[in-house]
Amino acid sequence: MIFRKGREKTGGRKKGTSNKATESIKNTLNAILTEDELEECWRRFLNHKDSSIAWKAFELYHEYRFGKPVQMVAGEELAPPIKIDISAIPSFRVKA
Repeated sequence: MIFRKGREKTGGRKKGTSNKATESIKNTLNAILTEDELEECWRRFLNHKDSSIAWKAFELYHEYRFGKPVQMVAGEELAPPIKIDISAIPSFRVKA
């Protein structure tokens, strides 16, 4: 089958479906901790005396809540666009 732009997806997971490992971890944690216990854990870490622990908990919360932010590659400059000169290519076909 030839790929055509705009066609429907034909394989793989459906959009928004998490993988089995992630689903398994979430189910296990939900079985171990009640919502009240989980909330208490988050509060304890977010209000921790050590600011680095509190900040890391804040970062993790946001990554799980909103997704990881886009990572910019530092120090890499954009390469200039590649220009291809096709003026030397004949406009008619030559029989081989």
